[in-house]
Amino acid sequence: MLLHHIDNEVPAFGEWDSVVEAGASTIIQSAAAAFPDRGAVGLRVTIVGANNAYVQKTISHSLDPGGWICFGCWINVAVAKTLYLWAIKATDSTWDGRLEIESFGKLRIRMRDDGGVVRSSSWTIWPRDINDGLWHYLVIGFKRATSNVASDGEAVFYCNGHEWGTITGVDNYDRWASVDYAQLGASVGADDGFVCDFDEIKIADAYPEPFSPTPLTDYPEARRTVVLYREASADSREFADYCVSELEIPLANLCPLPNATANESLADYATFQTEVETDLAAWLALNPTVAANCSCFLLGHGVPGYFTSGGVKHSAISRLMNYGTAFSSQTANPLYNPATVARLTKTALGGKYLCTRIDADTLANAKTIIDRSLTVAALSAIPAADKLYSDETTYKASLACQHLRIITAALDVFDDDAFVWGDTGSPSFNPPQGTQAVFVDDSADSASSLRTGSDPCFYALTSKYGEYAAALGNSETADTFDAESFFEMLRIGGSLAEAFTVAIAHLDYTAVGIGSPLMTVAFQLSGYNVYRGLGGIEGIDWDNPIAYLMPGADSITFAQDLLPEQRYVYAVRAVSSAGVRERNTHVIAYVEPDEQGSLLPAPLARPTDPTVEVQQSSLLIGFTYLAPIGFAQADGFDVLSDNSTGQLDFDNPVATVERSRNDRFDFEVSITRPDAPVLLAVRARLGEQVGPVSEIVFVPPASGPASIKIL
Repeated sequence: MLLHHIDNEVPAFGEWDSVVEAGASTIIQSAAAAFPDRGAVGLRVTIVGANNAYVQKTISHSLDPGGWICFGCWINVAVAKTLYLWAIKATDSTWDGRLEIESFGKLRIRMRDDGGVVRSSSWTIWPRDINDGLWHYLVIGFKRATSNVASDGEAVFYCNGHEWGTITGVDNYDRWASVDYAQLGASVGADDGFVCDFDEIKIADAYPEPFSPTPLTDYPEARRTVVLYREASADSREFADYCVSELEIPLANLCPLPNATANESLADYATFQTEVETDLAAWLALNPTVAANCSCFLLGHGVPGYFTSGGVKHSAISRLMNYGTAFSSQTANPLYNPATVARLTKTALGGKYLCTRIDADTLANAKTIIDRSLTVAALSAIPAADKLYSDETTYKASLACQHLRIITAALDVFDDDAFVWGDTGSPSFNPPQGTQAVFVDDSADSASSLRTGSDPCFYALTSKYGEYAAALGNSETADTFDAESFFEMLRIGGSLAEAFTVAIAHLDYTAVGIGSPLMTVAFQLSGYNVYRGLGGIEGIDWDNPIAYLMPGADSITFAQDLLPEQRYVYAVRAVSSAGVRERNTHVIAYVEPDEQGSLLPAPLARPTDPTVEVQQSSLLIGFTYLAPIGFAQADGFDVLSDNSTGQLDFDNPVATVERSRNDRFDFEVSITRPDAPVLLAVRARLGEQVGPVSEIVFVPPASGPASIKIL
């Protein structure tokens, strides 16, 4: 249960009961001391001379036998000096528990038992100096003994979600029956020059987890991403903080790994468990809110990236995608190659995790990968000149690849390259450089090290012209890679981590995804969509294009299955740079194969607006011929009559009209007026091909009324 939460937003220390400032030492409410993920004001302590400065909070909390009292806060130590950071008063005026900091930046906890004996943990509980100018989440907890004869009182200290020091076997049943107040700051033994910021103070009867902001969406995002870093490495923590500043990942989502070594590759899975998984599990258990929200891991700079199992070098990325389940080499990935590619919410992941890794030969190069990911994500679209390089001709000719609206090229020397995919061998890059978004080498050993060597992925990320934002390779044996799922996920706005997840066939295996998991890539949206239907416009499926053209393209080649004697109609719609399709229904082509599969010529249109003007001894027949796009232009027309039989005679026209030029649309011709009533119509012809008949006009006998049009 949370007893007190003090975020320092209340003016004039309104949530504190007293403020002590001796001499020139100060403790102030300051915006400069605010915890960056929430709030605008924190506490800053500045010690001058040996004068104390602290705030005090009345608690008046009774501890049941075996009960705990815990104190947590975010702390940023600029200059470390010897002093007491927390002091907790219990039964009498003598302090009973406290957290201390030494001048060299180490921490320890101390507590008194019923006899007044001071018990202390070691100064070496913290692997690095606390005075690194970074925010850390500190928690100290004290347990009352279960009875007057037991000696099972305890004290424990946590930093950034991991336990670092304990005191056990303490007889404190009488002294710790209640906790009266807590002091925060330099309460005892202050030392000149100490500067420290505090914020988000919590007092509870169990471990109080730090604040982590609520995710904004169900999709992968910064607030759902946990960064793993090596606790003992200042460079690894600096990289994690770079993820905070550049990717906006919450500070509470940084998971230190106390037992991780500097080895990039570990001897076996058991060692990987010890160095990574066990500490990750303990950290998530102390941070249930982060654990509930988390859908993505980012394995940071300096963290082990591989381990060997069964003689195969496995990828830590692939293993963490399957985190929470028993390790089983080459497990089938249930998210691989879905029937319909869709964004991966935490629910859609079904208990799996997204995961990528960022590592490099230097901290600067690791940071640069993040910088590049932000540059790529900021583009409104990949430049029109940039290319997708691959030797996979089937994919490049596919509808899925057309939809990317990107130029494709065979694997060669790369320039204007946005993507590379395939067995790249020894890649060669020439200027001008393109977007260089993602480099995929799906061959064996293509990403066997990110810190040294000349593997294709390492070279693509760190060479002079290979300045890619992301890469995908294999630690050893090549896993199956599905390009269609990968690029489609990126096309619909999915993140890099989502694209990796749907494109690799196995978990607990060899695939290595490198780059910011949150990076997105915007493809060109403008161009043209091609649609098909049966018969006429009314049969077109406007929801499912059959081909996509890039902006400026005037032709495209694609395969189609056509049934004999079935007419197909094709249409095109333009798409704007914002992805908005026009709504026209303009047909561009009619296609119909004959019984032998040969294409019939383009159809002739139906003449329109037939009229008959009755003259003294003749009939003046007029009509219009407009051939829409996709129809053939006629070279002449036949006037058909029923010869007073009631049925048009298609074999013996009563008149013909020749067309001298294609820009002529209106025609007329005179025929002798018969004495009997007659039906007249017109059809177009092109060589021996004839088109559909126009509306039929009924002409009554000479003594009757004017002509009547029959639809």
